[in-house]
Amino acid sequence: MQLDLQLGEAIQGSVVLSERNLMLVFQVNCPGCLSRALPMLSKISEANEQLNCFALSTAFENFNLNNAKTTKALLEQGDLTLHSKRYFAQIGQQKLPYKFDLPVVMDWFMPAESAGKLSGTIIDVFDEERLSEVVKQAIKNHLSQRLVPMSKMGRTFLNNDFQGTPTWVYFDQDLNILESWFGHKENEWVQALLDK
Repeated sequence: MQLDLQLGEAIQGSVVLSERNLMLVFQVNCPGCLSRALPMLSKISEANEQLNCFALSTAFENFNLNNAKTTKALLEQGDLTLHSKRYFAQIGQQKLPYKFDLPVVMDWFMPAESAGKLSGTIIDVFDEERLSEVVKQAIKNHLSQRLVPMSKMGRTFLNNDFQGTPTWVYFDQDLNILESWFGHKENEWVQALLDK
């Protein structure tokens, strides 16, 4: 299976694919991503010099909290958002308590004007005279509830049908997925996979 990788704005460093790549897909407003996944990616990178490790900041919800601006603020000032802020406050931290130095790139997002045009075009298809106004309105409401949020999602996240964050993808230079998983695995499990 091939990875559909749609890279957007580089936030920190640059991503150059190599023979072996490990990508962590995360959201800024994901406590598990910030408390476990990003530190684990750093440890894996330190232990595997020939492995290209990077993080992809995405959004599939809370679009006002998971974006390029909040990703930059997280990396540069340690600024936290809603759920991540609550989690770290419970352990006495007001900022991200570590520096993350690996490359971070944004997922690619459909420009707002394109998303609006796409939504409008699809909705207009249902403005046929043979449909009653009630049916047309019901279709428009359904499409606007389903389509507009999808148009705001990160394309790598959406196109690969990822379950959530953190998502890990181990792949080669030809974008062949060697292994992919959602959530957390123990460091020993990941290292055994990389040592194969």
